[in-house]
Amino acid sequence: MDANFLSPNSMLIQGVTMSDFESMISRLLDKKLANILESISQQEETPKNGLNKRKEAATKLRVSLVTLDAWTKAGIINAHRIGGRVYYTDKDINDALKKVSK
Repeated sequence: MDANFLSPNSMLIQGVTMSDFESMISRLLDKKLANILESISQQEETPKNGLNKRKEAATKLRVSLVTLDAWTKAGIINAHRIGGRVYYTDKDINDALKKVSK
């Protein structure tokens, strides 16, 4: 056998049918894809219109709601009021992070 064929990272599989091997790979991929789908669904909590509720914005900024309110009043972050609710865009959040990090 070629010396490169059996490198430290290679594996030789014997005694397994092709059907069993495909089944093992399929189960492994199913688990990995399930983890990916779960993480994607958690990221999609932000509405598609780009507006974040106060709690979502505070989480993204890693501050409390009290701090977020203080930053809004101080002009560090812009808020958008729609009816009686307050929303923050992703751009507002990124701009606030830039202001705070200076």
